[in-house]
Amino acid sequence: MEPDNTPDVPAMPLANEDAPAPGAALEEAVKAGREGRLSNREVMSVIWTSELLSVGRLAKEDDSSSFQALVLKAPDSEYSVAAVFSTADRIPQQLREAAPVVVKATGEATIRSIAPGYGMALNPGHDVGMEIGPDVVASLTAAYDQAAEQAAQENSVRPERPGTDG
Repeated sequence: MEPDNTPDVPAMPLANEDAPAPGAALEEAVKAGREGRLSNREVMSVIWTSELLSVGRLAKEDDSSSFQALVLKAPDSEYSVAAVFSTADRIPQQLREAAPVVVKATGEATIRSIAPGYGMALNPGHDVGMEIGPDVVASLTAAYDQAAEQAAQENSVRPERPGTDG
């Protein structure tokens, strides 16, 4: 038998071993919202700033601009929802097969891309998931637009009037 000359390689810690897993803060916010530790507004703020994964298909092969997100019928509701996920491991295999393209975007970009009349389902089928109705999707976008417009007005530079010192 030949001697084993394979060198021992010490285990190296991962670069960001202490960093939370992607989606962990979002999922914690959902849990905290359910438990009453965060308000609905705080949970929505976390969703707005988190990265979300949307699944779907390309209408035209090799054309990422033709991405069509997977839409599901919301249980016990009259509306449909865009299915989004906090992490890739939350995407069920059945959906991976039906909607093989995954797009990562901010919650803001994802919510803004949802057509009027549609809601959003975060991690559908999981206990760390939630559903947001079409009215909430629309009000979130409107509220953030209004806040951004107000901030822009407050931060705009007022022109100096001629003949004054400022």
